[in-house]
Amino acid sequence: MQHKEGVGIAIKFYRFERWCYLHHLKIFAIFTYRFMQIVLGCTIPYSVEIGDNCVIAHWHGIVIHHMTKIGQGTVLYQNVTLGGRNGERGPDIGSNCVIGAGACVLGHIKVGNNVKIGANAVVLKDVPDNCTVVGVPAEIVVRS
Repeated sequence: MQHKEGVGIAIKFYRFERWCYLHHLKIFAIFTYRFMQIVLGCTIPYSVEIGDNCVIAHWHGIVIHHMTKIGQGTVLYQNVTLGGRNGERGPDIGSNCVIGAGACVLGHIKVGNNVKIGANAVVLKDVPDNCTVVGVPAEIVVRS
């Protein structure tokens, strides 16, 4: 699934923010982070690790825990939350995943590669590779 039209703004700001952070220009990273919160309506801290070719298809309402890892080629839709739970760090998302609108992935869990998470699903435990999960709490409905 390729998304090209107008979807790069949040990722571009994140990449600039991350570059500033990694090059010890923390004040610029913080400024960019706050700008993204106020103007774009998304919270993507500079400490998040996002792989290449990731797409935030609709960036409004995205909230990502500051200790989250996202693999290459993953697509996030609007109002996705990748958060901690009970003081834990955020989730580790594999490569080539699709996370549907309104989905919540909570806690220090591992989501495998090529996973599809349905809209408004709440994922609270690990998901193996090549699965589709839906529901509250999320359950595996398809294994490829």
